Amino acid sequence: MVNDNCWSKSFDEIDSLLTKTRQYWQILPFEHLDIPWLSNPQLHSALSSLTDDDIEALEASDKKLRQFLGPLISLNLDIIDDLLLNKEPINDVPSYFKAGIKGRKWSQIASFEALLAPTTQPILEWCSGKGHLGRLIAMHRGNEVTSLEWQPSLCLQGKTLAEKHQVNQTFIEADAFNVDAGKLLNGSHHVVALHACGDLHRVLLTHSAQRHVSRLSIAPCCYHLIKTTVYQPLSLIAQKSALCLSRQDLSLSMQQTVVAGKRERKHRDIEVAWRLGFDLLQRHLTQIEAYLPLPSIKQSMLNGSFEAFCRWACEIKKLKFDENLSMASFESKGFERQCVNRRIETVTHAFRQLLERWLLLDRVIFLQEQGYEVSLFNFCESKITPRNAMITATKKPT
Repeated sequence: MVNDNCWSKSFDEIDSLLTKTRQYWQILPFEHLDIPWLSNPQLHSALSSLTDDDIEALEASDKKLRQFLGPLISLNLDIIDDLLLNKEPINDVPSYFKAGIKGRKWSQIASFEALLAPTTQPILEWCSGKGHLGRLIAMHRGNEVTSLEWQPSLCLQGKTLAEKHQVNQTFIEADAFNVDAGKLLNGSHHVVALHACGDLHRVLLTHSAQRHVSRLSIAPCCYHLIKTTVYQPLSLIAQKSALCLSRQDLSLSMQQTVVAGKRERKHRDIEVAWRLGFDLLQRHLTQIEAYLPLPSIKQSMLNGSFEAFCRWACEIKKLKFDENLSMASFESKGFERQCVNRRIETVTHAFRQLLERWLLLDRVIFLQEQGYEVSLFNFCESKITPRNAMITATKKPT
């Protein structure tokens, strides 16, 4: 068990490092037409000399990213290790029980469930979706499970599955942000939440502390999905930090992804290049040197032409498309700019695990401040999900 002082010391070290390196990670790579940091010629030269294969190798390891960048900015960035991987044997279930759940998602659910402390306590599953996790807990452990979900259709599907598999699981249709949702929690509960996004797990932590929930097991996700424009720290130690984190900053912590296949990488590269090519087009049309973001797109749009993409983007942004411009030229420049963008991201991504650890420790230390004994570890390998950190907390006797 790591003691309170160790978590606080680690937080202070990460906080100090992130504060002094803001020029390297608190930026939006898409906004830059060339590699910034011209005042550091060694860094500029090293980034320019990277091949695509070099970048792929660095992207596969946060540790390698930090070790690559650290000497170039004269700082030791390698101040954290990967969290300990806790693994317990996953219980077999009949194939029909997990029907309709994709393999990687099922592995997350089964790995998370296997690490829950054995207890007869009633389980409250927060932001449950169809309640797959709760249903597995009810089947394996026999606990009474209550699954909270705001979407009626998911509650109905979950209820149908619970009845089909004859498990002790009920559903409550409720908005997790409603103050009444917090009243569902009490000191007898073991509360579980697998990948509740952003404010959904933040509000769970505050409700749990206020209601003196006896045990929590959560895997945080999507830290950037918050209602406020800037992050509001939970712990007292984080509230003293000089960092001011926007949603954009928080999204950096989520930019490690499961290794994609060739087709997915090709689509990703085309989308980035087209977005950057359109950005050059819109700068020409508007005569405004500022990046213009676009909404998410359907992958099928990438099967068309760059010109069709730009016509769609102009329509979305209410810009007049110029029929006389060469779209081939803007597309080519978009791919050139994508190469620049990847090298900028090699720098920003060196800080993504540090930022995620800062956010995780904010939650861990908050729970410690509220009188909980807390553990932080990985519940599965990152190839199953990069959001593999699990926080468990048990209320200390008063």
